[in-house]
Amino acid sequence: MPSGAEQHPTRPRFTLPSASALRGRADNLGEQLGRKGRPRRRFLNDQRARLARRLLPTVALLATVTGITAVVDMFVRVPPVSRGATLAQAFVTILLGGVALGVPLAKRSLTGLRWLAAAAGVVLAVGWSVVTYATGGASSEYLLAAPLALAGMFALLPLPPRLAIGLGALVYVAFVLAAPRAQASIHVMVLAVWASGYIIERRRHRAAILTFLRVERLSAKVSELRRMQEQLVVVEKLEALRVLVGGMAHELNNALTVSVASTEQAKKHAEKDPAQSLAALKRAEGGLGRIRRSVDRLRRFAMSAEGTLEPADVGAMLDFALESAIGRARSGVIIDRAYDPEVGAIECHVAALAEALFQVARNAVESMPGGGKITAGVRRDGERVVLTVADEGRGIAPEQLAKVFDPFYQGRPDAAKSGLGLSAVYGLVNALGGQIRIKSDIGRGTEVSIEMPAKRVKTLPPPPVA
Repeated sequence: MPSGAEQHPTRPRFTLPSASALRGRADNLGEQLGRKGRPRRRFLNDQRARLARRLLPTVALLATVTGITAVVDMFVRVPPVSRGATLAQAFVTILLGGVALGVPLAKRSLTGLRWLAAAAGVVLAVGWSVVTYATGGASSEYLLAAPLALAGMFALLPLPPRLAIGLGALVYVAFVLAAPRAQASIHVMVLAVWASGYIIERRRHRAAILTFLRVERLSAKVSELRRMQEQLVVVEKLEALRVLVGGMAHELNNALTVSVASTEQAKKHAEKDPAQSLAALKRAEGGLGRIRRSVDRLRRFAMSAEGTLEPADVGAMLDFALESAIGRARSGVIIDRAYDPEVGAIECHVAALAEALFQVARNAVESMPGGGKITAGVRRDGERVVLTVADEGRGIAPEQLAKVFDPFYQGRPDAAKSGLGLSAVYGLVNALGGQIRIKSDIGRGTEVSIEMPAKRVKTLPPPPVA
């Protein structure tokens, strides 16, 4: 449908990129989906990556808060806190900074990262307990500084449950030593931080295991799907080869039968009736020419021949292909053109591209036996030129879109046999480094787009010998 390409964004579409681009995408996707090593090692690597991402900002945040507190206590508060408390805060800041510097060095080792996390917890527990003791013990305003710092670590870092137990015990012991006369409710609060930290880390650890198992199962399914797809590709390739060989055998056998029969008649009437003998030889020559054209088409499909690129006006070529297809069909088809005048000439194999465009134009005309409008377009898209042919025909069912490039595929029962059909078009466009896009909808028509480089120097197969 001419205007349906933009009006129906949900129209089923099928894109056939070049073979090299498709192989590259498949290889990249396989590398991204691959999970190497044993499951335990993969799980530990995931834990290491998660801890490495969070440890540095967490330690840096705690060091910054401690440093700001030290500056405020020393220069802003009146009267300032004791020198011992300020020195303890300074040491905590410096030691946490050292831990932060060590994170990039240990980011490839899970054990090293956990040791750094433990060191940060020890520094916070001991340092803030010293600050608490130096500022009054149970009456200190920093009485809960160490438990709160530990709670922050539990909330931000994925730590092993055993490490959470050890750090919680250390904080509680340091708290008891720094404020032995603290109220019972404060002790309960510190123990609650300890217990909640252990519960948080244990649940987080279990959630990580469950997530890892889901990813592993999904990865196994993806691997199985890839193996099945590889097998399916082989099966589809063999099926396409079977259809191709069968079609070519039928095509060649018909022409060969005519040639052999005509040759026999020519031999039989060579002396008695030279006129009949000459007519039989012409029929034999026609059959051999048909065989030659079939072989040339097959060779072009396999891209085994070479030719030379020449500059050509693709808009004029598309016009000629459409007019030729309409003239042969003798139907009431009109053309609505939308050509960009700045496209100009591009380098291509003129005869081969002309045949490809004629094949696309003929398909569009044959899809509208009662007449209709074809929208033809030529435009530049960056470094590429896009040729489009959109019809108002019957359309192609979504399940058939992927089959239209099969050799000898016949989508409609009343359609004329087209031999290699769009498969030959794909061979040409693939050699140019381009791709083909087909958008279609039942009852609304089909749009075929051929994308090719605007300027490219490359050898292409010659056109078939008529």
